[in-house]
Amino acid sequence: MNRPRVISENIEGELIILNLERGCYFSTDRVGADVWALIESGHTGSGILEALRFRYDGDPGEMAWAVNRFVELLELEGLVTVDHESRANGTSSPGPESRKAPFQAPDLQKYTDMRDMLLLDPVHDVEASGWPVPKVEESWPSAESGA
Repeated sequence: MNRPRVISENIEGELIILNLERGCYFSTDRVGADVWALIESGHTGSGILEALRFRYDGDPGEMAWAVNRFVELLELEGLVTVDHESRANGTSSPGPESRKAPFQAPDLQKYTDMRDMLLLDPVHDVEASGWPVPKVEESWPSAESGA
């Protein structure tokens, strides 16, 4: 994930992703949300495909092509940075599912209608201390001190 520039929220299977640096937001379907979660948890490309085969019913070649295309779109939009040298062990076997859903290529929708508002928002330009940081009060001479 391209943090802290990118934040996301999964709302009932639809993933909303904000690129605060570019002022765009995106949405994706359930398959895209699953791919995002697998990337977020450190899965490699082969680990993502293996996990999706447990969840979805579809042609493995089509699944690989669609997922690779989706990850390339995420990278192109600055939402993820791909570590091509990474060999992290991200493979896992989700629990057995009684019925697999049919696989559909993940779809990434881009929205720019709020670009100006997102880029003007000071929340995305924060330091490590967070936002808002209370302003430090300057010491002013008080009337009681006789100054």
